[in-house]
Amino acid sequence: MSDPERPHPGEYTARERMLRVLRHEKVDRLPIVPTALSPFTWHVDFPVYHPVIEAAKKHCEFMANFGVPGSLSLCDPRLFDMKTEREEHGTRKIQTTTLNTPKGPLTRIRIHDEEVGSWGTKKFFVEDEDDLAKWESLPYEPFRPTLEGLDEFDRKVGDAGLPYMNGVTNALTTAVGSLGEEFRAIFCFTQPDRLRAMVERAQERVYNFVKHLLDQGCGPVFRWYSIEPYVEPVMPPSFVREFIVPYDKEIVKLIHDHGQYVIMHCHGRLKAQIKHICEIGVDGVDCVECPPQNDATLAEMFELADRPLFLWGYIQFEDLARFSADELEQKVREAVEMGGTDGRYVLGQAASPWSAEISQRTVDNWIRMIESGVKYGGHV
Repeated sequence: MSDPERPHPGEYTARERMLRVLRHEKVDRLPIVPTALSPFTWHVDFPVYHPVIEAAKKHCEFMANFGVPGSLSLCDPRLFDMKTEREEHGTRKIQTTTLNTPKGPLTRIRIHDEEVGSWGTKKFFVEDEDDLAKWESLPYEPFRPTLEGLDEFDRKVGDAGLPYMNGVTNALTTAVGSLGEEFRAIFCFTQPDRLRAMVERAQERVYNFVKHLLDQGCGPVFRWYSIEPYVEPVMPPSFVREFIVPYDKEIVKLIHDHGQYVIMHCHGRLKAQIKHICEIGVDGVDCVECPPQNDATLAEMFELADRPLFLWGYIQFEDLARFSADELEQKVREAVEMGGTDGRYVLGQAASPWSAEISQRTVDNWIRMIESGVKYGGHV
């Protein structure tokens, strides 16, 4: 029997539908958002993605990434004495950045291969205590960028979806994001008082930076980078509760007070984090994974949530590459059965596509994922 209060399928545009999802209002059908893929991303330059994009244009909503300008430690880059040298070795590009500080130079090395869409960091600026002392000697003035191109980008997206403000990180990651991963983990475990002071300094910078973005018209949706690097087994839940929740909660309130929305990006184990995420107050979570990568099913995550929250993802990208078409469809059906079709669950693959080449099976299964979402998602 149909729900008399449910809008007719197709009543809303993709833009309207996603705004209703963000407001936790009932929608007319299952939202399907291919994570980080849209007609407005770099994937259009690679023919292998074209069949997926065409299928998505027919059936999906788009959260189209708009890159928010950033800088090291949210500091005005004009204060830095920094130089980047570039090398090319075949299809590989290497960037070596030297940052001169009052206490001596720091270096970072980043690598990009043609067949991968993102850059990787081979060496971070801060790898030990001496480097950290240099880092903390850097001058600071707030970074105040303009959002050039956002209005034009918003018009380009139009009714197909919403601009997704990508690139803002929370206070903890702003404080320690330039630390090498091994040094960062040890530092966070062994020096909590020093870490707290760093986070509190960073929080002031993040708050003022986000306030500036909001005053410039940034929105309507912020993609919030926060808990992911610190979920179990990297750090215990108590670490998130102490060094993330109270700080993020303040920023999310600021964004909400300006009438905008926040979706937290977070892979990994979320069983212990859902209550933290709800306390922070974000509107949704993107790239939620299914077991065994996650330690909770979609149904369990919804049961743990003690406030309105939508979850987006659950179909593993590697399953697109290895499942049969029927197995993939069954996975979608199970996800829709757990998540429902009224906007609490948003179907998508639980990872951004970064490869310049993907297999034909991945393409076929990605399209099958979309078509299965249409089939089980109340689209007709």
